Order: sequence, then C-alpha cells, then structure tokens
Amino acid sequence: MMGQAAVERIGRNAGMTAWKGWLFLFALLAVPAWAAQAAETPYTDEVAFVDHLNDLPADIAWMQAHDKPMMVFFHASYCGYCQKIDDEFIIPMRLNPKYQGRLIIRRVQIDGDRTHIAADGNREGPEAFADRLDVRGVPYVLFFAPDGQRIGEITGTAPGFYNHYLERNVDLAERCAPDMGPAACRQFVDRPGLR
Repeated sequence: MMGQAAVERIGRNAGMTAWKGWLFLFALLAVPAWAAQAAETPYTDEVAFVDHLNDLPADIAWMQAHDKPMMVFFHASYCGYCQKIDDEFIIPMRLNPKYQGRLIIRRVQIDGDRTHIAADGNREGPEAFADRLDVRGVPYVLFFAPDGQRIGEITGTAPGFYNHYLERNVDLAERCAPDMGPAACRQFVDRPGLR
C-alpha cells in the first residue's frame, strides 16, 4: 500500500507530465505557423521589413537593388507620444500585409545605446545620427529614397490624422523611390539625407 507522500508525488509528476505534453504540442503546432509566416515575408533572406537600424550600408544597397524606400521612426524611452504612435501605427504597419514589399522600416531610439554602421562604414550612435538628420524632437518619422535623399517627414503627433500622414508619405516614398525627378519628390533635397 502506498503512503500519502508517494500518492502526492505521483500526482505532482502526472501534473508536470501533462503540462510538458501540452507545451510540446503547442511548440509543435506553432513552429509550422511561424515558418509559413517567415516564408511569406519578402525580406527574410536579405533585409528585415521592420528592424532597429543596424547596418545602413546594407539597407541602402538593398533599397537600391529593389527600388524601395526606407522609413525611419525616431523615438525615445521617455516619450509617451512615441509609444502611442508605435502602438497605434508602427506596430500595425509591421503586421499589415499591404505595407510589406513597399518599403523597409527602421527604428532608432535616440536615448538608447544601440549603435549602427553608418553610411561611411563607421559605428554611429543614435544621438549623432538624429543630429546629423536634424531631428529635433520625437516622435519623428523620415522617408528616404534608395539613393539616400530625404523624400518626406512627419513631425510630432496628431493621432487623429497620423494615419493619413503616414499613408500619404508611404505612397509618395514608393512613387519617388524609382524616380526622384518629380517636384513632389524633391521638396526635401536641401535637408540632410542618409549619406
């Protein structure tokens, strides 16, 4: 006859075994879904669709090879409006298939310590990068052509209109990426670009 301690130990082990079984089943089912999603993303092998700015020369090379623009979202850890823009607009863009294949999106936290490889091949911090592009406040969104020229920008927040500003600038950036000739594409040529 089993003692009370043995019965409790078997009960605990059975609970742990069932828990591990459910975890294994979940992992088994989740991997194919994740793999299928990764296979559908057009940037998996070369460049991520949305990422922190890491390697500007690699991003520019990809942009030039594919005639696609870049959107850079400048934000800060202390900025509540940045978090609102991120939650309501930037993150949904990443999940929305209508934006995939149209541009690449990079994030730069100006008060962070993450450096990236700059256009000249040297490491550059987020503050220096923002300063070089005349970013004077956050949230700040910039759009660049494959040659590094600035195409558009969104400064500040206007949540009621932000989606409109975002759509208008994404459309403009996409139209200008293959040809910077039209006047609408050159309205920011006097402003600093990626190079």
